[in-house]
Amino acid sequence: MKKMTLLQRTVVWLIAIAMFFFLLLLSIIWALKQSVQEGYDPSLSLIILYFIGVSIVIGLIIKVFRSFSKPITELTENALKIADGDYNVHFNIEDYDVEWKLLMSIFNQMSVETRRKIEQLNNQNEVLFIYKEQIEELNQRLAKKIKIKSKQLQGYLDIIDNYVITSQTDINGTITYASEAFCRISGYTKEDLIGENHRIIRHPDMPATLFEELWATISSGKIWHGEMKNRKSDGGEYWVDTTITPNIEEGVITGYTAVRHDITDQKLIEEMAITDAMTGLYNRRFYAKIIDDELNRVKQHHSTLALMMLDVDNFKLYNDTYGHHAGDTVLSKIANVLKFYTSRFGEYAFRLGGEEFGIIVSDMNEEKYGALAEHIRTSVEKLAILHEKNDPASCVTVSIGIALYYPDSVMSCDELYKEADMQLYRAKENGRNRVILGEKE
Repeated sequence: MKKMTLLQRTVVWLIAIAMFFFLLLLSIIWALKQSVQEGYDPSLSLIILYFIGVSIVIGLIIKVFRSFSKPITELTENALKIADGDYNVHFNIEDYDVEWKLLMSIFNQMSVETRRKIEQLNNQNEVLFIYKEQIEELNQRLAKKIKIKSKQLQGYLDIIDNYVITSQTDINGTITYASEAFCRISGYTKEDLIGENHRIIRHPDMPATLFEELWATISSGKIWHGEMKNRKSDGGEYWVDTTITPNIEEGVITGYTAVRHDITDQKLIEEMAITDAMTGLYNRRFYAKIIDDELNRVKQHHSTLALMMLDVDNFKLYNDTYGHHAGDTVLSKIANVLKFYTSRFGEYAFRLGGEEFGIIVSDMNEEKYGALAEHIRTSVEKLAILHEKNDPASCVTVSIGIALYYPDSVMSCDELYKEADMQLYRAKENGRNRVILGEKE
């Protein structure tokens, strides 16, 4: 049988109550009519009817209240169960009106859907728990690998710090980092270096033009590479093959990193190969190597160069008179004079053979070249080394011939050498112990 709706049930109850009141009213009227006909007092009957009617009405009201309150109570109880986490609730909707059936059916669906969602969430939590364990395990493995790699990296950094001559500076050349290897070779401590300008290790023999070129290169964002002689804290020197790289962040230079390789021994070997063992001057081999480079340099800089050739006057007679050992001593003393006057960068003194020496100087005018040669000549004479058979002065003297090279000169290296040799020959022909300066070619 089809269940009534809530409205229908309400109407039925209202009609039942109305009919009951109608029947009660008829009963009262009938009782009053009988009392009049039979002549007795109707009060007791009326009171009894009244209480019977009231009882029935109360009973009907209670019945109606229970009919409405039961589904509400059940809904409330089940809602509290769900709030407490019990999702296994279900309404038997067959006992209720259509409206309550619809509401409770929706409630049942919500309960089922909630249970399904909870089960899904529980399943997902189980999966997430598994993933969490896997992730934690992976994190532990990763942390272990990172620790190992960090230890290896620190080992590499220690190796670099101990064995690589490296430093970092800011954009102004102030040292911000110096490796232990850099400290060892330079003789400075890290505290001595950090905060100081890199000029602290600059050797005075290195030309200013080299550093101008260096800064022009790295400040434009390019890498500079070259050989450089540096000064130690005790005034000593060492050679390094240097690469300087700009540190660039977001297109802006923030500093520079220099990596160096110690080539002091290599330079020493090279120096031994190009140095005359007895005098310590450069040898003829080095002259042949350097002269062409120097001529090209002065051409590029539109400067001048002088090749001076020196010869000890009557040196064969000196050896014959005083012995070859004394002659070697004379050559060493003259070499010291030449070293003194060629101490700047780009100035060279050579022993070309026997008692013949050569000097290359540049970037002067004609008058200064002549004055320098005259200083060398008089300094040798002032050594006052006895040479009784030397006609010019009864002491050891030298004759000097000078060949000049200008930017527009067309002379070759051989021609320049022959020119200097010819001027030396003229100095000897004109009485020795003198300087002859060739004319501009």
